[in-house]
Amino acid sequence: MRLLVTGFPKFDKYAENSTQTLIASILAESPPELESLRGSVAFEIVEFDNEDSASQQKTMLESLHMLLKKHDPSVCLFCGQAASRPWITLETIAINVFKGELIDPNGPAAYWATLPGQEALVEAMQSEGIPAKLSHHAGIHLCNHILYTGLRHAKQTGSGMTCGFLHLPMTNTQVISGEENRPFVPLSMTRRALVLAIEHVHRQLGLRG
Repeated sequence: MRLLVTGFPKFDKYAENSTQTLIASILAESPPELESLRGSVAFEIVEFDNEDSASQQKTMLESLHMLLKKHDPSVCLFCGQAASRPWITLETIAINVFKGELIDPNGPAAYWATLPGQEALVEAMQSEGIPAKLSHHAGIHLCNHILYTGLRHAKQTGSGMTCGFLHLPMTNTQVISGEENRPFVPLSMTRRALVLAIEHVHRQLGLRG
């Protein structure tokens, strides 16, 4: 089995994206806990054109499908920034809406995320002092869109690909360099949360190095 972990680049008014910062950190200095899984986990940024909503959607889909073709993952753990949230949140559901429009007119209203044991993963994070919760609304922007698209792709292709989504708050460095009063968690904590999520996938779904 192969796990694809994705993040997003900076967008809108934000000079950084906490998920891009996290993935860059993991690639620069791999946590020792992941050494045995090095050959089975890929980290990528899903790029998009930020010109307008139509461009965001079109280019995000192109980038995602390119990465799915490149890695042919058994599991996708998508990550996105939730600047207003003080917790790391695991999304339970994706809805067929992108900024007020249907993502797929022929698709169902929603899909449940297929990452197993999400409550147990939240508890594992909390046990290590990480603020974590389940979330039942991933928004109506690209974060929800990519989860819905991944689940829709798995259904249409019959691939059995498992999909989950991890929403991250801003990092402390983002808040320090910015002018907004936002909740944050330190990068060291998001690194640990991602390690716990990858180890969880390994236990639940049999990821191999």
